[in-house]
Amino acid sequence: MTDSRTDRAARAWIRSMALFAETQPGGYYREGTAGTSELVTGAPMPLLNGVIGIAADPDAGEIAEFAASARLAAVAWSIQVRGERVADRIAATAAAHGLGRETHLPFMLKDLDADDAREAADGVKVRHVSSVDSDLYRTTMAAGYEGPDPLFTVFARPSVLDHPTMRAYVAEVDGTPVATSFGVLVDDLVGVFNIGVPPEFRRRGYGRAATAAVLRDAYALGARTAFLHASPLGVPLYEAMGFGHAETWSLFTQ
Repeated sequence: MTDSRTDRAARAWIRSMALFAETQPGGYYREGTAGTSELVTGAPMPLLNGVIGIAADPDAGEIAEFAASARLAAVAWSIQVRGERVADRIAATAAAHGLGRETHLPFMLKDLDADDAREAADGVKVRHVSSVDSDLYRTTMAAGYEGPDPLFTVFARPSVLDHPTMRAYVAEVDGTPVATSFGVLVDDLVGVFNIGVPPEFRRRGYGRAATAAVLRDAYALGARTAFLHASPLGVPLYEAMGFGHAETWSLFTQ
């Protein structure tokens, strides 16, 4: 059983993914009649490519149909569905495509209010960056996720950093970049993404400051609910900021 607030946030999440796909060369998105989506962004993360059952009760047949798409062969991809209990047929479809690893992602929500517009962190400057700062954003994000720099080019293209519904941020202390964040505005909701802090700067509140900047600006632009997928390490941070666990999504990867 889900509530309308969670359903709205889930639809906003897939809409934000569709917008991101539109910013990428060769990006692709389509929706089926039963709530299944095929997403190809080209990003080097399975979470950002694949077949997503966005309906509260995923349609196993449509998921199997979409999983056969030849477009997915060129990317690292996943099958994602809402909920922890996955129908046997969906799990079998994942296994047939070599996606035998099942993990779970908390989907978290927060109601925004005037307090979010005022939150600040001492000693940290968080600024909105554009394509002029693409190298800085890419390298800081790569350091935060501890991955090879070129893999993060997809997040720093001018089409992303200058998109009218997307805002990227870099947090700095005395001119040194210490965190990244990213927000996508979908109606009166905002998706929070790309919270990355290089290892040497963790546990100092920089991730919170970068997240708060997304919420602050989104509230000023009319957003009243924030949504995100949290890693296990990120859950305590988001809970401390007022996010609650709405539901869990199942993710099938190689």
